[in-house]
Amino acid sequence: MSDPRPDIGEAPQGEHRLSPADDAYHPPQTDARWEHETIWLWFFIPERKLGAWVYHYVRPNIGVSGGGVYLFDDTAWFHMETPYYLNYSNAPMLSEEELRDWKLPTGFSFKTLEPLHKYHLSFRDRDVLSFELDWTAFMAPWVVLRGDPPAARHLDQFGRVTGELSLHGETLRVDCLAMRDRSWNHLRPEPWKDGWGGGTYVTGAASTELAFFGAGPGGFFLQDGVRAPLTGGKLERIRDPQHGFIRRIVVEGRDTLGREFVAEGEAVSRMAMPIAGVHGVCWTSLVRYTINGYPAWGDDQDAWPLHAWSAMRRREQMGLKDVRQPRQRQAGVFGG
Repeated sequence: MSDPRPDIGEAPQGEHRLSPADDAYHPPQTDARWEHETIWLWFFIPERKLGAWVYHYVRPNIGVSGGGVYLFDDTAWFHMETPYYLNYSNAPMLSEEELRDWKLPTGFSFKTLEPLHKYHLSFRDRDVLSFELDWTAFMAPWVVLRGDPPAARHLDQFGRVTGELSLHGETLRVDCLAMRDRSWNHLRPEPWKDGWGGGTYVTGAASTELAFFGAGPGGFFLQDGVRAPLTGGKLERIRDPQHGFIRRIVVEGRDTLGREFVAEGEAVSRMAMPIAGVHGVCWTSLVRYTINGYPAWGDDQDAWPLHAWSAMRRREQMGLKDVRQPRQRQAGVFGG
């Protein structure tokens, strides 16, 4: 069977096509211990200030899988006090049958209904938490080539998430616009990034016609249904002086078509989430935005190596002596 994907020079930035096979498991390309593949998605219920993360990984070269399901709201940000937290670090590697529909040891399954477009999400943990959701894309995957040689190893994609969730005996309706991503054939060692932290991954959607995405050095802007790469911009996080998490956020960007946007956001809930499988923490926040004045919802992922978060808090916010000086990393700036 031929691969319908074009040569890497044929597609504009971010618009490299994937094949239906990319919904499936990607066998490792090396024997490196830390080569892994991930599935991440999230959804939310704005009126309840409830956010939900689903993140899983497999590390086939060492025969393990991990990840979990995490729910947070405005009642607590500490993961041991949020409405639901389940995380595994060293579960068994999935069988070939389990890999076909991504049936994870946590009880979560991610079944492809229409390749690269529609999926069914299922989870049940006794009568504490369960959900049956459909995830339907409203844009093609955003794919930037990575690695050496450059290849498709990651996707980001907006979709609509609909269905029902039962939490502690209460049934709630889910209907939101949210991002998912996948990574494969890359290394993510447990020591993770020895940097200053403050990783950049932000999303917001007002409708299927107006949305933005920023990650690391790039991202895209969607307006009137037309998507284009970001060529520049900036991100500002206004932090809580007592706890360090974000209270407000401002995202600015311009794209290759010359269009500009300003997204101003208020974090309505958040969670200090230990990042599964690595020495890091992600402050993940549910954010109420306006995008060029239009109401929107999205998230902010403020990811740090644990030592870098501790050093920042102690030195910059608590006024304490701390000799740790991790390497500075550029953060909060978008570019092509």
